Amino acid sequence: MIDGELQAVEAGLRSSDAFVLRRCQILLSSTRGKRVPEIARDLGCSDDAVLSAIHAFNEGGLHTLEKGSSRPHTIHAAFDAQDTERLRAILRHRCDGLSSGACCARCA
Repeated sequence: MIDGELQAVEAGLRSSDAFVLRRCQILLSSTRGKRVPEIARDLGCSDDAVLSAIHAFNEGGLHTLEKGSSRPHTIHAAFDAQDTERLRAILRHRCDGLSSGACCARCA
């Protein structure tokens, strides 16, 4: 870790963002020579979380201190166009027989 990175990581220890704080704690512990299991135990997180933070920093530098979106990169439709139209028809349908406990043939 170079001086500029070290200063940024140390500044991150004062962050109000828990994600940034935890990443900085992990990185500083690693820089000080602590092993992954020891860091995980000290910070109450998994070995995988520690490894993930260290690998992310090695790949992306200080940008990894910024929390990314948790939204999936790809969204898959739950319904195709035909199923969407069928669902809309069901939602728009009003059955007058519901109050008597019966339902129309369309809803059956």
